[in-house]
Amino acid sequence: MSESSDEEFDGFSQNEVDAAAQRYNDRLAQIGIGELDVVDDENESENDFSDENEPLVVDEAGDRPAEADGWHENFNYYERGLPHIFLPRGNTGPTTVLDPDKEPVDFFSLLFTNAILQYIIQETDRYANKQIRDHPDENKSPWVTPTVEEMKAFLGLCFLMGINVKPDIKSYWSTDVMLETPYFSKVMKRDRYMQIMRYIHFSNSEQAPQPGDPNYSKLYKIESLMNMFTDSMVNQYIPKRQLSVDEVMVPWKGRLSFKQYMPAKPTKWGIKMWAIAEANTGYVSFCQVYSGRINGVAAHGLANRVVKNCIEKANVIGQGYHIYMDNYFTSPTLFTDLFEHSNTAACGTVRINRRELPKDIMKKNPEGVINRGDMQFRQKDAVAAVVWKDKKNVNLISSIHDFSVGAVQRNVQQADGIFQRQEIPCPQMISDYTQYMGGVDRADQYIQYYVFQHKTLKWPKRIFFTMIEMLKFDAFRLFLASPHHQPGPGKRPTTFLKFSKAVAAGLIAGYTGGSVRKGRPSLVPVDDRLTQRHLPGSFGNKSWCHVCHMRVKNNQQETRRQTKFGCLDCGKHLCLPECFTVFHSVKNYC
Repeated sequence: MSESSDEEFDGFSQNEVDAAAQRYNDRLAQIGIGELDVVDDENESENDFSDENEPLVVDEAGDRPAEADGWHENFNYYERGLPHIFLPRGNTGPTTVLDPDKEPVDFFSLLFTNAILQYIIQETDRYANKQIRDHPDENKSPWVTPTVEEMKAFLGLCFLMGINVKPDIKSYWSTDVMLETPYFSKVMKRDRYMQIMRYIHFSNSEQAPQPGDPNYSKLYKIESLMNMFTDSMVNQYIPKRQLSVDEVMVPWKGRLSFKQYMPAKPTKWGIKMWAIAEANTGYVSFCQVYSGRINGVAAHGLANRVVKNCIEKANVIGQGYHIYMDNYFTSPTLFTDLFEHSNTAACGTVRINRRELPKDIMKKNPEGVINRGDMQFRQKDAVAAVVWKDKKNVNLISSIHDFSVGAVQRNVQQADGIFQRQEIPCPQMISDYTQYMGGVDRADQYIQYYVFQHKTLKWPKRIFFTMIEMLKFDAFRLFLASPHHQPGPGKRPTTFLKFSKAVAAGLIAGYTGGSVRKGRPSLVPVDDRLTQRHLPGSFGNKSWCHVCHMRVKNNQQETRRQTKFGCLDCGKHLCLPECFTVFHSVKNYC
């Protein structure tokens, strides 16, 4: 039962639900089952619906086929029960439609709200004052609380640093012609940027629970901010039916109790986050940092709790969503629980050592699965299972699909050694899994393009910059889905790079803290030659050019010249026009 046709669907009305139920009962009648409410005999079992020509063998309880584990070969709609109708909490897509004149930064502001910005400024100011108070010798520079405009400009520069990558932060303010980027110095002074980066903070350190406290959390430093981020994600978008649950790795090699090593991932060392995202677009609805084992003991049933927590916090529970996941999470127990108690169907690859699987096919060399395209199906209650031979065996279970079979294209080597494209039979559940499993991976791919990966010893900063990059990606998806921001005929959609630059420019918004001179005005008088209007004239006699003479004297140039021209007001012989201009515009001309 593929659901690929409803990916743009917003939900059913009550009349459509009633009509679907009637069509479902008609379908049951066609296959000889009849309506669900006509089975009144308590002793009537599933065996009444099996093939008349096939002998029936029941187990000791009298209500299961001969398979000892309850799995059987013929898919039974009655056993699964009514399929879940997709009834989201509203129309799928963005919940806020912005006007056509809104810019990319306005979409980012829907997720990164002013409340979040004010919270960061408040905690940064609190932490800076605490550090200055507790360690005055290490924090001698005067501290000024950042304004909203200044903090936005700071974040805008961080986004640009993710796009224009340099060896270290100071290189962005370098005057070396090979490294110089004048834009950064115009927006903010280097020392001010470094000061904000040093003190940026996301929690009240004075109220942090200590180990042993019932409220102690390893994630206290980032927990409040993460909750604000995920609330924005959920509120601004209602995902379509197909979702995927997977892991996201935040690069980190420093000392940390919940640092993870995952050799199969591109990022092998880091902080692991669980995420749920829309399958087609990759819009992330919820993510959560994994804080590791509790007291060094592995948590039992962790995968089940992660999936249930994700669909609950993403506000998609009980609405008929389809969740796709990999073999870390997949188990018959979880799928049955989701189907029966959460009105949620699921599909995923499965490890053959999981409990309650059909052991006759979920093994290393199952019977009847020899050649490419061979497959074996089983069903138990709401869950269907399949093993399919591709290059190697693929094991998968689903509470979404039946035993439908499609086809996939593969390059197959012929006897003469030439590869030829051929169609190979493939279960529909595996085709749909391939199509819908990549939502989180798609988001992670975009996030890693331009994330600001500066060197730091503080893991909350690394998570923070990954999260605001995730918010920027979600804002990009909101922008592409906005009905008022669609590309015109013959035009391509905005790229993520162009969108990222527009967000950075919108955050900076002309802020020029770097060019503003702060402090008391200078008491040294300015020379008249720099402030008054002086015109060139002729002295009649030649003499050494004053600027050339002083530069030769200070070893700044090798030769000097004589001229009869100069400034009559200043009484200086000056070469025209170069030295005359330099003398009247540069304070330290030599």
